[in-house]
Amino acid sequence: MSRWGVPVVTRSPGSDLAPLQELLADRTTVLVGHSGVGKSTLINALIPGIDRRTGEVNEVTGRGRHTSTSAVALELPGGGWIVDTPGVRSFGLSHVTSEDVLAAFPDLDRFTVDCPRGCPHTAGSQECGLDEAVGRHEVSSARLDSFRRLDAARTGR
Repeated sequence: MSRWGVPVVTRSPGSDLAPLQELLADRTTVLVGHSGVGKSTLINALIPGIDRRTGEVNEVTGRGRHTSTSAVALELPGGGWIVDTPGVRSFGLSHVTSEDVLAAFPDLDRFTVDCPRGCPHTAGSQECGLDEAVGRHEVSSARLDSFRRLDAARTGR
């Protein structure tokens, strides 16, 4: 189980999929991930005869190719549905503001109330309430680092 209560299951190609099939039964599941990571290949293993299109893995890079072009819901033999989605090719945050990113971290937001006006909340910002909260052990440094990495990705810093 992940810390968010999401079951984590790992399997190697050709391994027994029964534990995964049990988790998927009677649910609707959406597979999301980068292009070429094997979402359609996994669906082919879970639903015999479905024959979703897959690409070859590049021997040099070890990466697969983008093959799915639309989301398709497929019924699982043990009950439930699985949605095969096109792979994520890129993810951009340029349209998102720093305030939007902070809003995704409601546990951190309250510590920015006393920040100086215009505080960018970056490491080393003068009198940043987020650093002060970490210093007081009210916020973990790992949590603050997560916020800062996401915010930096937004601006390319």
